[in-house]
Amino acid sequence: MDWIVFLHAFVFLAFWLTNLSFQQAVNEFLSDTTGLPLPYLLIFIIFTALIGLWSAIHLGLKKYGRKAGPAWLSRLVSGFYLLFFYGSFIVLFLQNPVQVARLGQFVQYFRLFVDTTLLLVAAWGLENWLGRQTKLWKKWLAAGLLVFLWLVPVFWTPGAVLRGLLPEKPLLIAHRGASMLAPENTLASMQKAADLGVYGLETDISISWDGILFLMHDSTLVRTTNVAEIFPQRIKDSADSFTWNELAQLNAGQWFVDQDPFGTIGSGLVSPEQAASYHREPVPALADVLAILQANNLRFVYDLRIPSADHPFANQTLNLCLAEIRTSGAAASTWILVGPKDIHVVRAALPQAILSAGIDYSRTPAPQELVAAGYQVVNSEFGLSNGMIQAYQRSGLWVNLWTVDEPWQYSRLWHSGADSVTSNNVHILAGMTQPVMTLSYSVYLVVWGLAGIMAAVLARSRLKSGEGIYGVLRK
Repeated sequence: MDWIVFLHAFVFLAFWLTNLSFQQAVNEFLSDTTGLPLPYLLIFIIFTALIGLWSAIHLGLKKYGRKAGPAWLSRLVSGFYLLFFYGSFIVLFLQNPVQVARLGQFVQYFRLFVDTTLLLVAAWGLENWLGRQTKLWKKWLAAGLLVFLWLVPVFWTPGAVLRGLLPEKPLLIAHRGASMLAPENTLASMQKAADLGVYGLETDISISWDGILFLMHDSTLVRTTNVAEIFPQRIKDSADSFTWNELAQLNAGQWFVDQDPFGTIGSGLVSPEQAASYHREPVPALADVLAILQANNLRFVYDLRIPSADHPFANQTLNLCLAEIRTSGAAASTWILVGPKDIHVVRAALPQAILSAGIDYSRTPAPQELVAAGYQVVNSEFGLSNGMIQAYQRSGLWVNLWTVDEPWQYSRLWHSGADSVTSNNVHILAGMTQPVMTLSYSVYLVVWGLAGIMAAVLARSRLKSGEGIYGVLRK
C-alpha cells in the first residue's frame, strides 16, 4: 500500500507542478465555490508532499525490519489520500475535460522516463516470477515478453523523440498581452508583448453602456479593477453596464501589483519601476490597442462579448467592432472568430479579414467543410490531436492552439508542426531555441538500448545457478 500511495503522490505533484498556469484558475474556482479565498492548490501540494514523504519513510522502515506504526493508521491515511487523489481528479476532469488530454500528452511526451520505469519494474517482476518456475517454456515466454516490451517503444516512440527534421518554431500570440509580466488586457501588457517580438495579440472586447468598445475578460469588473473602491455598490454589476466615463475612473493595474499572480514581480522579472507604472493603468479602449497593433505590424485575435438583449448596443456590437477595425486599417491582419451564420456579415464589412473557426478539439469538423465555408484559420484548445493538426494544414488551414504556457507543451506542439500558439507565458517561450528534452531518433535508440541492458541485468535470475533468463539462453 505504501508503494501505491507514494506513486499516486508522485503523479499528483508531477501533474500540478507542471501545470502552474492552471493553478490560478482552480484556485479562483474553489474560492468562488467556497467563499474562502485561499491558495488551495498550494495547500494540496504541501499535503501531498507530506503524504509522499510519510510513505517513503514507511517503506524505508519496513526494508530494515522496523515497525512503521499501527497497521490501522496506515490503512486509514492511505485510504483517505487515495479518495482525495481520485476525487480531486474526477472533479477536475469533469470541470475541465481538456486536462484529461493534457495528462495523456504529458505522459506521451515524457514517455522515455515512463517506459524505462515500466521496463525495469517488469524485469524485476519477471525475475521474481522466474525464480519459482521449473518449466523451460515459461522461462522462454518471460524472456520473449521482456524483449517485446523493449521493442514496442522502438517503433512507437515518445513525443520528445524527433524523427526527421524539426518543424519551424510555432509563432506566439500573446494572450491578453504579456499577461504574466503586466496586468492583462491593458495597454501595458499589449506593448510589453509587442516589445518581446510576438506574432500577434489576443484580447477580449466588451462594450460600454454608451457604445465604446473596451478591453475586459470577465463579465464583472471586480477581479481586475478597483471597482469595489470607486463604485462599491456596483461590484456585481456587469462590465457592460458602466459608461465609458465611469470605466475611465477605474484602475486596471493595481490588482496585478498587489496580488503578483504569477510571481513575476517577486522574482524580479518585473522591475520595481514597471510595477510602479501599473498603479496608473486604465481600462483601455479598443482604439488604443489597435494603434499598438498597427505600429508594430502584429496579427490581432479577439473574443467579442455580446451583451444581453436589454443593452442599448446589443444588436450593434459586432458591426461597431468591425467598423473600428476597418477604420484602424487593421482588417488584413485581424483573425475574426466567427460562426458560420455571421460569415456574410464579416465578409461584407471586412472583406480582407481572416476568418477563424473556433473548434472543439474533441469534435473536430472535417477540413474540407471549413475550407468550403471560407475559413483560413483553425483556433482550438491544445487538446487537438497531432493527426488533426496535420490534416487541417494539408488542407491549407493555419492551426493555432490555446492556451499554451508550459515549455513542454509548447515543445510538443513544436514537434507536431503547429503554426502558432496563444500563450500567457510569451516571455519564456520566445526565448526557447529548441524543444525541451528533444532527442533525435538515433540518440534515443542508444538511450533506450541502455535501458534494455539495465532491464536484462535486473532480470537475470541466479546467474550462477543458471535458472534465470541468462541461464535459459546459456542452455
